Amino acid sequence: MENNNLEKETENSTFQNRTMIKGFLVGVLTLCLLIPIPFILSLIEEREQNKEKVMTELTNKWSEKQTVYGPFIEITHLEKQTDDKGKTVSKQQKTYISADNLNIKGSVNAQLKNRSIYDVTVYTTKLNLESKFKNFQEILKNSEIDANNIISTKLIFGITDSKGYENNVIAKSGGKNYPLIADNQIFYTPEPTPPVASENSYDSTPTKENKTVTEFQLLSQKIDIETFNFNKVTIQLSAKGSQLLNFIPSGINTYVNLTTNWKDLKYDGNFLPNETPIYKDGKTNIVWSIYQQNPLQGQVWKDASNFSNYSFGVNFLQMNDHYEKTYRSTKYAILFISLTFAAFFFIEIKNRFNIHLVQYALVGIAICVNFVLLISLSEYIGFDYSYLISSGATILLITFFINTFLQSYRLTFKISLMLILLYSFIYSLLQLKEHALLVGSIGLFIIVAIIMYYSKNIEWNKVK
Repeated sequence: MENNNLEKETENSTFQNRTMIKGFLVGVLTLCLLIPIPFILSLIEEREQNKEKVMTELTNKWSEKQTVYGPFIEITHLEKQTDDKGKTVSKQQKTYISADNLNIKGSVNAQLKNRSIYDVTVYTTKLNLESKFKNFQEILKNSEIDANNIISTKLIFGITDSKGYENNVIAKSGGKNYPLIADNQIFYTPEPTPPVASENSYDSTPTKENKTVTEFQLLSQKIDIETFNFNKVTIQLSAKGSQLLNFIPSGINTYVNLTTNWKDLKYDGNFLPNETPIYKDGKTNIVWSIYQQNPLQGQVWKDASNFSNYSFGVNFLQMNDHYEKTYRSTKYAILFISLTFAAFFFIEIKNRFNIHLVQYALVGIAICVNFVLLISLSEYIGFDYSYLISSGATILLITFFINTFLQSYRLTFKISLMLILLYSFIYSLLQLKEHALLVGSIGLFIIVAIIMYYSKNIEWNKVK
């Protein structure tokens, strides 16, 4: 009797050791299957960089992101200064005058242009700009410029990329036309980098570290201060650009009214629209009103190059950012693999199957290949359809494979159902932004609870 009890205890101890060893090996295999994941993430980044190169090439030929600058009055004059030797000398100085009021009204027609398998958002815009300046005597008084020291007076205007001009730019004032021509000066100004496409259209505040340098190729025309009507200056602008249209708040009071056919928008820069724009009847109307809160804080400047720090405008987005979603889904690889293996392991213990490590490995490889299939398909048919096809194909492949060695439709159905729920759960997380962490943590808690509930009936000390 004692020998029989000793044999049973030895047998139970052996089974427990085998279970522990098998569990350890499955865990090691799970970690090994995570080795390809960084390479898959690197592939996604490489494909995204390739897209950026193609987009840059296309926008360089069409026209790049545009910022509308001005109009301003530029006065070149002599100013008395003291040099290093204490002598009073006259040096040439430029002073810039902004308008009291700037009203901009226009339309933006955005569309997708494609190169190879990639799309980029481009647009054409027609804008009517109307500026009201103080009369010239008031300008001289405010700027403390001696009229006798004035060398020239110009009206200046510009956009970021001069390739975007679709016709000649003509300013009208006092019944006269002032054709604006290329100026010999270029402003290089720091400007907030446009934010990455996001579903949060109001997440647009630039950081101090997030800066780039913007070049303004200016247009200008000399004006006759005797005949020029400073109270009303109008400019008709027809231009084209890509992805982003920004404005400099060039007036003490600046009002912008835009109508666009594009639905997916993100509001960029230092000022948000007055109200949340609504897409209706194929159009979105956007209004900015900046009254007496202009950060330029004045009307006279010696340096006009810092104006673009206060730009605002609209980003024309492509919401099917499949690279971002594919990247995020690939980061969940450990969840896909570990939960699938956990299901196999519990079934193996509870139903006394012996699933070989090679079979575990083949299922894990199928899950990894799923992510490569997802990124390749999403470049052609978008993320949603790609996720449905790749996950559906992977679930069917695993289902048919495990049925060959489980030899049980009931167990195969359970694992298939678990995979469907898991892939659906991850898909729902990918659709979320701000709430993804909350929903994900709750989901993981429920998964752990289910595993604990399922394992409560397993007598681990008597596992065979």
